[in-house]
Amino acid sequence: MQPIVPIVQLRDATLDDAPFIARVVLAGIDLLDIDAALPDEQRAIYEHLIEICCMDDTLYSYLNTRIAELDGNRVGALVAYSGARYAKLREKTFGLVKRSSGMDLSRNAMETGPGEFYLDSMAILSDYRGAGIGKMLMRDRMDYALENGFQKVTLLVDKDKPRLQRYYESEGFAFGEEVFVFGAWYIKLEKKQEK
Repeated sequence: MQPIVPIVQLRDATLDDAPFIARVVLAGIDLLDIDAALPDEQRAIYEHLIEICCMDDTLYSYLNTRIAELDGNRVGALVAYSGARYAKLREKTFGLVKRSSGMDLSRNAMETGPGEFYLDSMAILSDYRGAGIGKMLMRDRMDYALENGFQKVTLLVDKDKPRLQRYYESEGFAFGEEVFVFGAWYIKLEKKQEK
């Protein structure tokens, strides 16, 4: 008899997922490994980020997030949305961040724009990395983008992470411009899709 292999399920996030999504966003900008204990100095930022994730009209809204679950437990997530909505969502999100923390993110480069479907933040729990969960989440969102008329999917990758750059390149993403966001240089990658 063969062992039962657990199946990863993808689903839309709910309000209950907001604390997990907040950790994914912090991991996405390298402020915290998704598995790490939350340092006291980041607790206020994290709690305010949870509030942002609970809102309908922010970059990191639960409405923009897909959750990967294994045996009913969250193991990863991907925040993604239409680039046409980016400027409006960014204005509200960055305004909330500035009011709560004093951090002014308005000088960040524009990460995406109209005509693009943007993969914003993704993180997988360390015990589940290398199992293809990130690839499942990406393909799920790329399929969604194609079904909804987007010919281009974009994302940013840290300039100092060549292994991650090679991974995205192997998935068909092409290198674009360099942009400065969240205090570091990133490379914008894009993948053109065809029906």
